[in-house]
Amino acid sequence: MGKMRKLAVSTICLMLVSGGGLLYAAAGKNELSMYVNNVLLKQPAVATEGTVYLPAEQLAENMQAMIALDESAGTVKIYKPNVNTVLLDDQGKIFGKVRSESSSTFSALVQVDRLRTEISDLKITITDPAGKTDIVDNQPITEKKDSFWFKSAAYSYKVADKGSYTVQVYFKDAASKKWFLVSELQIATT
Repeated sequence: MGKMRKLAVSTICLMLVSGGGLLYAAAGKNELSMYVNNVLLKQPAVATEGTVYLPAEQLAENMQAMIALDESAGTVKIYKPNVNTVLLDDQGKIFGKVRSESSSTFSALVQVDRLRTEISDLKITITDPAGKTDIVDNQPITEKKDSFWFKSAAYSYKVADKGSYTVQVYFKDAASKKWFLVSELQIATT
């Protein structure tokens, strides 16, 4: 009976000491709710000793940037190219509003600069208010430049519902073969 009591007391002491150590280690860390453009992200940021650590993948996604993780080299690289997109109607005029219940032909003009990584493809999509996505254009990028212009092929589209239509531009990273959203614009209906 004495051995059992000693074993129980030793086990409890060991649990208290290790638990206290865990509490001490966690005492310096605070999880912070992280918002980008007033939208709460899934993973929290962590603050410890006056430094805030951010979840890199979520940050890159919400900044419309590209991320390259190389665990063997111990590096994370975020690339944020400057990508601007405008829509051109069939007469070459810029537009941002359309009438519901109408059909139109348009092209997307994409201007890129500060591209500091290699991409293999560019894709443009349009998503209706119900969430249905169509591919406007998908082309390989053969010239390896840090700045370029890209005009999509003409695309015919029927605007069936009122609401916001989203046009998105994606780059495919040449190394990882992953697609990254790099530009987005909204088309309003009238």
